Amino acid sequence: MDWKLKAVYKSILENETGYVKKIWGKDNTVCLVYPNHYRIGMANLGFQTVYQLLNAQPSFLCERAFLSVSGNEARCVSGTAGIFSLENQKALTEFDILAFSISFENDYPNILKIMDDAGMPLRSADRSEKYPLILGGGIAPTLNPEPLADFFDLFVLGEAEDILPVFCRFFEASRRLGQRREQFLKDAQKQLHHVYVPGLYDVHYSPERKITSVVPREAGLPEKIKVEPVNDINAFRT
Repeated sequence: MDWKLKAVYKSILENETGYVKKIWGKDNTVCLVYPNHYRIGMANLGFQTVYQLLNAQPSFLCERAFLSVSGNEARCVSGTAGIFSLENQKALTEFDILAFSISFENDYPNILKIMDDAGMPLRSADRSEKYPLILGGGIAPTLNPEPLADFFDLFVLGEAEDILPVFCRFFEASRRLGQRREQFLKDAQKQLHHVYVPGLYDVHYSPERKITSVVPREAGLPEKIKVEPVNDINAFRT
């Protein structure tokens, strides 16, 4: 990693309050990615809430990454410098999960740029298990995940406060069992109502390109995807 970029990251962390830095190497690792500049992502209370929530889970480490770092855009998004996490400056491909927090459709091209700069195939069908699990969440995919369906392994729909702890426990249990990703995704779709795995469904459109039906590709999968509301919004600090 370029030493100048590392110095920029260090300077950012020194000016932050409340960031979490854990020891790398003993936990399940998540990189929470905001597909825009640092200053925009950190102004998003939902992004900050998810960051704290993931780090509060036992045996989980969560770091952050952005499209670029203010004042160092060229190096941060170039293929030479790559994309690195803020806290420990790890390449995105070193994480178990890349969790994209997606608020706006205008950021969709940035998602693909980040994945490409990180050296990962864009389409889910083209990625092997050596690459991180690509997860999407936020208001944009909750309203309509289909524009991004080809690129994500799964979406977590609805509010994260109640959903993410359940998902983290499910992910950790799957890793203990040594499950392959394909089986994990099927089990998650069947057992976690707030999850949508695009690769397990066929989406049909009208001539006007409106969705007419979403059909499971095999028996046992839910026909409708439920979006989970927060049971008690006052239980979570933002």
